[in-house]
Amino acid sequence: DVVDIPSHHDRHGAEGLDNPLRVIVVVNLPGVPEGQMEERMLDAIQVFDEVDAFFDEFDEKVAMSNKDHIKYEVGSDGLVIFVVDSLEMQAKVLKFIDDFSEKVD
Repeated sequence: DVVDIPSHHDRHGAEGLDNPLRVIVVVNLPGVPEGQMEERMLDAIQVFDEVDAFFDEFDEKVAMSNKDHIKYEVGSDGLVIFVVDSLEMQAKVLKFIDDFSEKVD
C-alpha cells in the first residue's frame, strides 16, 4: 500500500502553519535610517485559512488603495515583509496588523 504524504507546500485550508506568522514593516525612503522597521508576531493566526483571511482583508482595506506605496512578500517560512514608502504608510500597516490581531485573539 502506498501512503500519500503531502509536502508542506501542498498544505492549505484548515491545516496548521509550520511557523508563526512574523511581519516586518520596512520604510524605504531617502533620509529615513536604514533600520527604520517594526516587527509584529501574529501568533493568533494558526492555519492557512486565517492567513488568507488576513491578506484578503489587508488587500481590501490597505493595499489596494495604496498600491503605489506598498509592496509585500510572503515567505514559506512564515516571514512577511512589507516595504512602504513613508512613515505614515508604516503606521497604517502597523495599525491594521494590531487591529487584526486584537480581533482574532
